[in-house]
Amino acid sequence: MDLQTDYFRAEDEAAVRKVMASGTRPAAEAFESVRARGIDPTVVLPRLVAALREESDAAQAPVQTPDLAPAPTPGPAPVKDGPDRSVWPTGLEPWHQEGPGAAVDFEDPWMTGPWVVELPDETRDALAGIQRKRLPRLTSQWARTEEVKNVERIELMKLIHQLGVLARRAKQDGQHLYCALTA
Repeated sequence: MDLQTDYFRAEDEAAVRKVMASGTRPAAEAFESVRARGIDPTVVLPRLVAALREESDAAQAPVQTPDLAPAPTPGPAPVKDGPDRSVWPTGLEPWHQEGPGAAVDFEDPWMTGPWVVELPDETRDALAGIQRKRLPRLTSQWARTEEVKNVERIELMKLIHQLGVLARRAKQDGQHLYCALTA
């Protein structure tokens, strides 16, 4: 399945649910968004955040002098494996342990989408810290990820920059980041 992924910012999940429930337009059109085809929020985006944290840690490494022992440097902070919670569709997932236990309805919105997940604010804040001068090195690090190996470097760099701008605006406005996934 080839998923279309759109990252967007919104005030809260109530605003997202209102747009999704209306069905008049996709969340990516209702909110400021970045289209990121195939950059899913559970595997690929956390790898970008890990690369960003490694880059940030390297930039903050202490300067070593010959007469001083090198100070220990902490490793990159752990990255959460994907989003905190699902925002859309609402209700109990058909595979949930408290579900009805009946056969799966393949017309159920949980099976057909679209789906929207809220990203952790830690992810938003990490992306908001992207600095333009570090884009080439960050792009090189992320490009080693299997899922983006075949994407042109310039496209990856533009995407990283766009995600950083989106995250900065969300953070400045006290908003959260979301990802809409459409089959």
